[in-house]
Amino acid sequence: MTNWENVSDRAVRCVNNPIINPKTNNLWESELVYNPAALKVEDTIFLIYRAMGDDHIARFGLAYSKNGINFERLDFPIMQPTEHYELPHEITLKRERERGGIEDPRATIIGDTIYLYYTSFHKKCHIAMASMKIENFAKLVQNSKENVNDYSKKWNEAWERHGLVFPEQFENDNIFSRNAVLHKLKKDLFVLLYRVDKGNINYSFASTPVGPWQYKNNSLIEKDLSWETERIGISTPSIEIEDRGKKFSLFFYHGVESVGAGVERRYHLGAFLLESNLEKDELQIHKLLEPVMSPKTSYEVNSKWLNSCGVEAIFSCGVILFNNDIFIYYGAGDSVICLAKVTVDDILKMKTKMSVIKI
Repeated sequence: MTNWENVSDRAVRCVNNPIINPKTNNLWESELVYNPAALKVEDTIFLIYRAMGDDHIARFGLAYSKNGINFERLDFPIMQPTEHYELPHEITLKRERERGGIEDPRATIIGDTIYLYYTSFHKKCHIAMASMKIENFAKLVQNSKENVNDYSKKWNEAWERHGLVFPEQFENDNIFSRNAVLHKLKKDLFVLLYRVDKGNINYSFASTPVGPWQYKNNSLIEKDLSWETERIGISTPSIEIEDRGKKFSLFFYHGVESVGAGVERRYHLGAFLLESNLEKDELQIHKLLEPVMSPKTSYEVNSKWLNSCGVEAIFSCGVILFNNDIFIYYGAGDSVICLAKVTVDDILKMKTKMSVIKI
């Protein structure tokens, strides 16, 4: 039985945290593991996580679990930078910290396909997308577990790269984009939630899961609460919940406040409920007024990697629904992977404010 620790947040932490640490004998993930996407295929929970090794270049690793708490992992990356928009630029290679690669994956399953939206870091950060059939994913997992060979090349080639979401922004040194989540509204209508620079959470509609998407600076969630005035960004794909006969899509997002006094920025985890009224061609957004989680534990606030730049952070890219519990997988201090949970009932009890957008 797993115990949970209450630290005066809506979410409680797993006492086994961190649940995944860097592996010093794997050079590609020897320094940091964090910000995992989460998806469930049949009876297994998979985390596609961001990892960084001695070369400070980001790649994606894979961990898997039956109970969502105790994870095994592959010893090689399942996706690594190979495209021109993913490979580090000569300018970034001179940096002491992150030097480029692929970052912060978000995975959404639609039909028989896994759609992966992620940040590609060349000269600047830009949103990119890739996909893989679930059948191919499952076969690669099985082959990787049964053999001692390094399957990293086969994994990397199995991802179908669809390119940059906003290719027109790539050569503009004044613009960057990141934090993208795909959501299906109905057949032939999809919405992408994303952020450009340090703006609000924007949205774009398309008829397919891979776009094409258009940047129009349409705000879905704005920076208007005290704990999110520095920046916000979408965190996780949705999970579907019900309340008194109404269906909602629950999203988590990060809100950042400027603190001062040794902590320049603090990353919180917020949430909002999306209610679709397609008959009226509108979306209702119910935004929670308080964070679901804030950095509080030692593994969240005492990070050598972030303390040096005055940041405290919890950062999630994936959640899984277990009956009435929501498992939140998150990076703590950009260094390790941790687990927290919150009940659907607790989310629904929190105060919200509503806004409406037209489709």
